[in-house]
Amino acid sequence: MLKLRVWFHPTMTLPVPIPEKLQTFSVPKDMKIDELMEATEDLFDHITELANDPHQLQITVLWNTKDHKKAADPNESVGMHFENGDQFGVYGDIMPVQAFPAPKAEVDKIPVTILTGFLGSGKTTLLNYILQEQKEKKIAIIENEFGEISIDDALLKQNKLSMAEKIVVMDNGCICCTIRGDLVNGLKQILLDIQTGDNINQVMIETTGMA
Repeated sequence: MLKLRVWFHPTMTLPVPIPEKLQTFSVPKDMKIDELMEATEDLFDHITELANDPHQLQITVLWNTKDHKKAADPNESVGMHFENGDQFGVYGDIMPVQAFPAPKAEVDKIPVTILTGFLGSGKTTLLNYILQEQKEKKIAIIENEFGEISIDDALLKQNKLSMAEKIVVMDNGCICCTIRGDLVNGLKQILLDIQTGDNINQVMIETTGMA
């Protein structure tokens, strides 16, 4: 086993000091250099997390401070570059860890269903049936049609409009071909309605028959 001490390049701004007693690593001679890099990164990440200032270290180069002109090959063993008591320098990128909001519980999520199929496959018929049979649910619909006039326009006016909680119609484009701004805006519009009090239970997207 080798006892090696880490030295962080002074151009790297450490968000928190690394305790001196943790700066020494006991590693086997046959450990790979990239494994020593990972161990150092893990230590850094753990210490910053404990300090409530989580950061991530990504080491790009590691070397023996006795010879600062020669970087250690990540695929070579530690024993090829270090002796017991040596100090290894590290340099890399330090990045703050983004805090992500806690995931929603399944019961709080709003399901999104996509109805797709070729022209005449029965998408609209199925959607109308769902709306008729699920009257206790408030369903928002995004209607996607290709062409200047919605080919489901008559059915939309006759059936869906009276049963759906909200309808967003997107004409003259196919939502599967590209990330469409109107699809995003339609979903944002529905989310805004939910945030302002609309108790929407489900979102259904009916695609064009050309999807």
